[in-house]
Amino acid sequence: MRTTYYVKRTLEVAVLSAIAVISCLTISCGTHSVVSTETAGVWADADCEFVRTGRFALCFERAGGELSSSLYMIDRRDTLLVGRAVFAGDSVAVREVSPGISAGDGLDLGTLQQDGRLRISVGGRERLLTRVEKVEMCAPYEMLEASPLMPGACMQQWCTGVKYVSEKGAVGFECGTNRHSYVFYITPDMVYCRAARLRFSDRGGLFAQNIRLMSNAAERTAYMVEDNLAGSSAPLTVDDSKFSPDGCVFDSDGIYWSFIGFDGDVAVLNGCGETYRFARPDADDNDLIEWIAFERY
Repeated sequence: MRTTYYVKRTLEVAVLSAIAVISCLTISCGTHSVVSTETAGVWADADCEFVRTGRFALCFERAGGELSSSLYMIDRRDTLLVGRAVFAGDSVAVREVSPGISAGDGLDLGTLQQDGRLRISVGGRERLLTRVEKVEMCAPYEMLEASPLMPGACMQQWCTGVKYVSEKGAVGFECGTNRHSYVFYITPDMVYCRAARLRFSDRGGLFAQNIRLMSNAAERTAYMVEDNLAGSSAPLTVDDSKFSPDGCVFDSDGIYWSFIGFDGDVAVLNGCGETYRFARPDADDNDLIEWIAFERY
């Protein structure tokens, strides 16, 4: 259930292409046109986080003593609720997988206000959200190839995009923006929904989780930081001295995953108890169903 993404290349080719690549590091969507989605991005208030792409919306909400995560699929004809989990305390009160079911009337997943905030209304609750990160949706393009000169840029870009799978009784969604990382999984045996900030340097990645909903045989957790807007919008600053060649490092800023090296088209990192592998998506990769423009920090 881990987010995996996809890298390529040898040292000599990377060196030859580095100058050309650097010119694309600010914003990259290849030569393909950008798909304009006015409300695409990460939005939040103190008790809510809302992620909007071209085809999906993922909402985390704290209401009273409950924490919930709801995933919607959006098209021109209708908005479908494809999965929802509600935690009361650390126990799952609602576990719902309903692909193809209309979300119904009274749902508003994005009306921009004059002050720049986004109005959403879910379950009769209205929220005015502040944009934390703007996201540009775009067509598939060729991503950076593996280069020891810029592993941080490679890993950041390879972790962008949207994956979605749905089958009877289960749904899975992963979304990586340039600064955030989201997971939504509901299966018969597990609920795992989380929101985090993620930032890479050439030494590895810093992962800072602000929302976690997990229920499986080994763990039951329902957590959102006290002020989610502040938590989600706070910039991550990577301290390269905190990376360890022996494994992950837990710090007050988050969890440090140290970069080991490239294995063909895969970036290998020291994770927490295991090795994490991020791979470079090809432009024709069927696993990515939505592409997000790369913007280097």
